[in-house]
Amino acid sequence: MSIGPINYSHHERGLIEMTSPTRQLFRQQAVGKKKRERTRGALLDSALSMFAAKGYAATRIDDITAHADMANGTFYNYYQDKDQILHDVALGLLVEITERTDQEMAGMSHAPARVVLAAAKLLRTAREEPEWVNVLLQATDIAPKIQSATVQYMKKDLEMGVDQGTFTVVIDVLLINQVISLIKAAAIVEPQMSDLTIRNTCEAILRLLGMQHEDAMREVELVFCRYLVS
Repeated sequence: MSIGPINYSHHERGLIEMTSPTRQLFRQQAVGKKKRERTRGALLDSALSMFAAKGYAATRIDDITAHADMANGTFYNYYQDKDQILHDVALGLLVEITERTDQEMAGMSHAPARVVLAAAKLLRTAREEPEWVNVLLQATDIAPKIQSATVQYMKKDLEMGVDQGTFTVVIDVLLINQVISLIKAAAIVEPQMSDLTIRNTCEAILRLLGMQHEDAMREVELVFCRYLVS
């Protein structure tokens, strides 16, 4: 299952160009740094927007540079090709999202709660910053290193659940990719990502990991009540 470009209307595209904080993620990280890093940040933000709007396959290097108001030669001062910049965009997004989640999970030792909170935070990010998750999920299909980093991040909590006796499955790459597929399915079925869809997706993940339906529902309810009150 692959994620394609976000289907923005012409009006929505205009609003995104003017107001989206997503386009400033890497620029913000480069504030106060040398000009080379600020230019690189602008390229990364531009690539993020283009990959989300057009899809990785349809995006050309001159789309990225035109969007950033730069010459094509500037791109090649930093990257050899599209693959390299996709890797850096996706890695930057992965670090940003996982660091935010890890901060909220500090001190949590119950694996099902950690899995639910991590999945719910990612899906809420898909609602609040749709470009981020769209491009990150595209990269898990295209960039092996990003897929590997995502698998390793998820594997720790899943193995913890097995050790605690709450997950009754074998944790391997196939299973982890099934979890990722559930998240992708939610993003495709309902891009607006209501809390109901997020809850249902979290329950489906716990059931995939071997929990009974009632136990999965109870775990999701507890996490939402304690950590995800809107």
